[in-house]
Amino acid sequence: MAFSRALAFLSLLLALALALPAAALAAHLGAVGRTYAIGEESALGMIMNKLRAMERSGELKRYQDEAVRRSLGSIRNPPPVPGIVSSMTRSERWLDPTVMYRTAVTGEDGRVVIPAGTRINPLEIMALSKRLVFFDGRDAEQSEAVRRLLQKYPGKITPILVAGRWRDLTRAWHTQLYYDQQGRLSQRFGIRAVPTLISQQGRVLLLQEIPAKELQ
Repeated sequence: MAFSRALAFLSLLLALALALPAAALAAHLGAVGRTYAIGEESALGMIMNKLRAMERSGELKRYQDEAVRRSLGSIRNPPPVPGIVSSMTRSERWLDPTVMYRTAVTGEDGRVVIPAGTRINPLEIMALSKRLVFFDGRDAEQSEAVRRLLQKYPGKITPILVAGRWRDLTRAWHTQLYYDQQGRLSQRFGIRAVPTLISQQGRVLLLQEIPAKELQ
């Protein structure tokens, strides 16, 4: 079988990798006292035999199938961003994305690219071309509100999930949805409740927490 041949080839490679350095530095130092053959099976041999037995019994295939199933499950349904609740009342706040470099940034040649104390506002370099809406895809009311918003402003809203099945919604809405992996965007913007709508207002960002029934 292909797997058996692969195991045999792997075993050979490992054996060569282990043997070559020793052979290159070997010197015959003679023997002190009686010598005995190694009677115990090597660790590598035990592993290879275990893998072959698992292959024959079908156990290895079951492990592989389960690993694939778990991986696909985590991709299709990522863990929700922790600490985020549903918006119950309207509120808004402003966010200045300006970053100050306390120490100088240098290039590979050592030259200073950004001097210490420099302030940079990314909105001065690249404008936010679309509004962002963060929402919980597990909440039917939020999902429906965001779907209506996307239909009302086609091509002008970027939907970002903090929980839910992004793949299913992407297919159902025929629109690309994004997922806030590991909550990095939520943390950066300080999002505490959803739906939250983010838009650019000059050199700052306006963050609006809006209950789903009022989102329009």
